[in-house]
Amino acid sequence: MNRLITFKKLVLLIVCTLVLVGCSEQKILERISLTTLVGYELEGEDNLSVTTIIRQINPDLESKIELQSATATTSKGARAKMDLKTSKRIGSGQLRVVLYGEELAKSGLNDNIHILKMNSEISNATYLATVEGDLKSLLGYKYENISDIGQHIYQLIQHNIEQQYIISSTLHEVNRGKLSILDNYAMPILKREGENIAISGIAFFNTGKLVGNLPAEDALYILMTQGKTHNGTLELELPITILEKSLSDTSEKLPIVIDSINSKRKIKLVDPAVPEFNLSIQFECRLLEVDSDVSMKGARNIQKLEKEINKQIESEIKRIIEYSHDINTDIFQFGEYYKAQNRNADINNEKWMEMYPDVKVNISVHSKIIRDGVFQ
Repeated sequence: MNRLITFKKLVLLIVCTLVLVGCSEQKILERISLTTLVGYELEGEDNLSVTTIIRQINPDLESKIELQSATATTSKGARAKMDLKTSKRIGSGQLRVVLYGEELAKSGLNDNIHILKMNSEISNATYLATVEGDLKSLLGYKYENISDIGQHIYQLIQHNIEQQYIISSTLHEVNRGKLSILDNYAMPILKREGENIAISGIAFFNTGKLVGNLPAEDALYILMTQGKTHNGTLELELPITILEKSLSDTSEKLPIVIDSINSKRKIKLVDPAVPEFNLSIQFECRLLEVDSDVSMKGARNIQKLEKEINKQIESEIKRIIEYSHDINTDIFQFGEYYKAQNRNADINNEKWMEMYPDVKVNISVHSKIIRDGVFQ
């Protein structure tokens, strides 16, 4: 009897498995087109131009890169028009990068980001970025050394994020900023420079709209202010008078290059009425380059160098925070700390944006040079 019951359960399990497999949507590679990159930009006043980089795979598993464009009032409408130009279903499961034209970014991206988030095919790890200049020109140009522009841009962004030369802006990270009480976030800016594509800056957003930008060289200062760093390179010019130099050296500045081994940030609300914060950054670095005529012997010289590095980094972070005040965008999440450390706070984006230009931030950087760079 027990054997009969077990046999019936086994048969039932096999039947259910076959039914489920039969109901699932089959996605055979040679029957679909794989979208690896999508670009959105405004076309006229009300239309949206969508450009996609598509990888076509034939039965011999050979791939071909194809560019498709369409214009409609919505992204879905543009997608439907692109479907009319291809013999295969366009899939979004391999989407790696979404780019936005500058004018579209200024008009607002929150609706578009919401549509991406609601698409179950699209990974939360998809990178979002804006484009300086014409988006179609960047994607449609025939580059000499770039065969797959979708993969190239994905690797360009990924590499620079890993090296901490630029901020990370995945769909998950941007959506998290969008859903916070501040609704502030940032993205890299891409630009075509001749035969190359470069990351040219950092775009600042408030309530989904592009409101300002800074050069890409400011990325490590922003990352230090936002949280921990473990990589990245800084080129600084310090006063030459802080160290001994040769009599023949008449320069007034001492160029040095340091890289970040590790940094930690602490933010403390010290006066809710202002509001006023203490921002403290512990920064460990290596000295990679320094003029050979400059004496680096002795702990005293290292301490002088660390002191000047502190001043320089404090000055740069102060400049960036003041710029964020000018454009009224709190990508550093001071508002979140204000709410977390002030239990009586009742703020939303509108209230905090009224307060943010008057926020005072006391910055203190404590650097330590780990002697395994030019000292080896």
